[in-house]
Formats: sequence, structure tokens, C-alpha cells
Amino acid sequence: MAVANHYTGPHSAAKVDHFFAASDPLGALRPGFTAQDLVSAVNLDIINFATGSVQVPTDEYNFLNKVALAMQAAPSGAVFEIDGHTDNSGDAASNLTLSQQRAEAVRAYLVQQGVAASRLIARGYGDSKPVAPNDTEENKFRNRRIEFTAH
Repeated sequence: MAVANHYTGPHSAAKVDHFFAASDPLGALRPGFTAQDLVSAVNLDIINFATGSVQVPTDEYNFLNKVALAMQAAPSGAVFEIDGHTDNSGDAASNLTLSQQRAEAVRAYLVQQGVAASRLIARGYGDSKPVAPNDTEENKFRNRRIEFTAH
């Protein structure tokens, strides 16, 4: 497994292999992967939030556990930004706060899973960067998300 071969952290290669399946985008990472490679793979599985919620959805824990292992295996010095987004329900100021809290919740989860806090930046964007028009409940759900960028 690519991540297991590159990974030098406290988790055994067997444990890393256990988390990544061949069909998993994170499992497609090859030795020497870059921070951007990791972000591209992670962003294929978007983390969505319930309306008004800052609680990391429990059905995302397994995915975030994989993300944490991959981030620990990322090149030293790589810094990842966790971008929180909302739909356009409510006022802009509240959405900005909510998106920041969502990003911080994901950051806290990743730190709890062993990613160095110094490698993670949480940033909220409110409803300023929608991926879909906020005209249906489904599209609003798509906009309540976390995305990752590499620095």
C-alpha cells in the first residue's frame, strides 16, 4: 500500500493497510505523494454537515481516521487548511461563524487522531463559495461542507 510504504509515524504498516482499500482514493496515493496529491484525494469525499450543526457527522469518523493517517504520512512541512462552508440559510455573519466552527471541529478531530496541530489551519468561508445554487435542499446540503487545501 502506497501510504504504508511512505508512512514513518507511530502506526504500523499493517494498521495503515487495514484502513485503506484499493478503491479508496487515499489508497491510490503513491510513495512520495505531495500535499496537493493528498488534498486532491481527500476532496473526492466531501464531508457534509446538518443544517446549523458544528458536530462532525459520526458517519465521517472512519473517513477522517484515514485522512489523519494519510496526513501523518504526508511530507514533513506540509500544512493543510480545513475550509468550512455553509449554505445561504441565515445571515452572512452567522454563517461565517458557523463555517469557522465546523472547520475547527474537523481540525480538533484530526488533532485527536494524531495530526500535529501545527500542520492544520481552520478557516471559515460562510456561504461565500457555494458549489451549487442554494435553490434546493439537496444543493444546500452540498454547500454545507468541509474542503481541504494544501499550503
